[in-house]
Formats: sequence, C-alpha cells, structure tokens
Amino acid sequence: MGINLPEAISKSTAKLLKDLTGESRLDIAVKIAVKDSLVHRLEEIYPKIEELEEKYGMEFEEFKTAWEDETIENKYSYDVESDYWE
Repeated sequence: MGINLPEAISKSTAKLLKDLTGESRLDIAVKIAVKDSLVHRLEEIYPKIEELEEKYGMEFEEFKTAWEDETIENKYSYDVESDYWE
C-alpha cells in the first residue's frame, strides 16, 4: 500500500518538483529532490562534525563515552552541552 503521489502532492508542488529536477515523472522527481536535499544537508553536517572533533581532540563516540563517564571538563557549560547535543 503506497502513497498515490499525484493525490498527495499539490499540482503546483508537483510542477515545481518536475521543473527543478528536469524529470517528467513525479515519483522520480520526488526521489531526486529528496536525494539532493540529503546530499546538501550532509555537505553542511560533515564540516561541523570535523570542527567539533578537532575542538575536543576526539571523535564523537569517544566524546560521548567521556560525557557519560563524567570526564568531560565543564560538561554542563552552555558551550560544551550545546556541542554535545549538536
């Protein structure tokens, strides 16, 4: 039981997706748009991960373990806690 895209997406949104992707088939246009969106988001995320790993001198899994073991200095400071949740 799948979603009927033509019924689930407005005509104007369907046209926009088709125009943006250059794909005439709506199902393929949606897949392209979602993929492009994910790639764009990952391009934003990876540099931030690298920045935080450099800042703390460890990969996130190590940071998370240190966080849980209470060995992160100033764990509950705004900056450190914000970095953890980010």
